[in-house]
Amino acid sequence: MDLSSLSMVFKLVIIGIIYIIIFTALRIMYNDMKGGGKARRSQIRTFGLEILSPGNSENLRKGAVIPVKGVLTIGRKADNMLVLDDPYASSYHARLFMKDEECILEDLESTNGTILNGERLLGKAFLASGDEISIGSVSFRFI
Repeated sequence: MDLSSLSMVFKLVIIGIIYIIIFTALRIMYNDMKGGGKARRSQIRTFGLEILSPGNSENLRKGAVIPVKGVLTIGRKADNMLVLDDPYASSYHARLFMKDEECILEDLESTNGTILNGERLLGKAFLASGDEISIGSVSFRFI
């Protein structure tokens, strides 16, 4: 085999490798645009509090759902994210927060306590779908 035919073989191999790289990159981009991002977004879990009984709180409506993203503080003070107009709710009563795609309810040492599924909550607890939370006369279902 002479040097010119060997040079032609190398040129063809290099062109083939370039085409394979371009084809692979286009296939990856096509799969990503076709729906790769949608699958990742649908796996993110979303949580909420369904209002079972609004109590005296005029800003709450029975059946409404309050989304839980990040941290949700609950209490009587106006700087809480969820303000309750209930004399049995403390200024800073409880908070819900996310940790490792799980939702945790924490009682903030409230005077009258936070009731989780009929029992007084001491400290923190992981929430499961369907758990009922009562703060004073206001009750929620975790969904």
